[in-house]
Amino acid sequence: MDLLTQSQEDVLSDVLQSIHLHSTLYCRAHLGAPWGIGIPRREEVATFHVVLEGSCWLTVEGVDQLVSLRAGDLIILPHGQAHRVTDQPTTPATAFEDFMLQNPPDTHGLVYAGGQGAVSTLVCGGFQLEGYQTNPVYRLLPVSLHASSQQRQADSWIRAIVTLVGAEANGHQPGAETVITRLSEILFIQALREYLRTAGDGEVGWLTALRDPQIGQALALIHRQPEQSWTVDTLAQRVGLSRSALSAKFTRLVGIAPLHYLADVRLTKAAALLRTQSVTLIEVARSVGYGSEVAMSKAFKRRFGMAPGAYRRGRDPMGVTS
Repeated sequence: MDLLTQSQEDVLSDVLQSIHLHSTLYCRAHLGAPWGIGIPRREEVATFHVVLEGSCWLTVEGVDQLVSLRAGDLIILPHGQAHRVTDQPTTPATAFEDFMLQNPPDTHGLVYAGGQGAVSTLVCGGFQLEGYQTNPVYRLLPVSLHASSQQRQADSWIRAIVTLVGAEANGHQPGAETVITRLSEILFIQALREYLRTAGDGEVGWLTALRDPQIGQALALIHRQPEQSWTVDTLAQRVGLSRSALSAKFTRLVGIAPLHYLADVRLTKAAALLRTQSVTLIEVARSVGYGSEVAMSKAFKRRFGMAPGAYRRGRDPMGVTS
């Protein structure tokens, strides 16, 4: 990917900092061939699998190509597609809920299942992606993010974290699941950063927009100053385009209209402030560009399905506790 200017780097950093995850560990499993697990589609949930020992195959619903996974590999499905993880491509898969009922974890939280064949060890979990509909990074991610241990230049951070996950998964230590979920969140961010770093021109629309001289400048203005009373006209004047040209180019490259994008940025920042700052709702509203608490509350509830006050009290807008 071409080097970004400082303002473009600032926009990318701002978007990455806005990512907020609620991670869940599904299982730590020692599986003897033959075995197969089917994961259903989950809206706004990214699923991950870490292979600690052995090998397996990933089959994603609606995708023809199979993915071969080996020890040390990490695979993330950021859009929650239904998929199967099996010892061989043709092995039938048991639905995850049935699999767990048939193979309850032992006292250490480990699942032992499958047949008498070659053993694979996996850690499987998911991330509830807060702001999935508003954060532009999620829109540009591919079907899967695969960090392979076989890649000569595999990211060193990912390799190190996968090693730590393996140590926790096999260490029988108290609190292992909590440690693994926290490590998995770091894995997600690092895998995302690595993808953005290596994505080429034309592969991802939002990054193409960020690199564009005029649209990249418009994105920087929105992210740096979301509280400003931006209109398509004022943005167009600042970046040297006509109103119609900015609107058309912005929508083509970013995927949504400028003011829709502005609203997404404002609400994402409002959610972050509600999570992290002890400020009044009117202060949050004004800091992100809403003239009143009522105006922000209406927009916030439409986007997140709950009022800002309820969100602040620690309830997850997707109905999952952190």
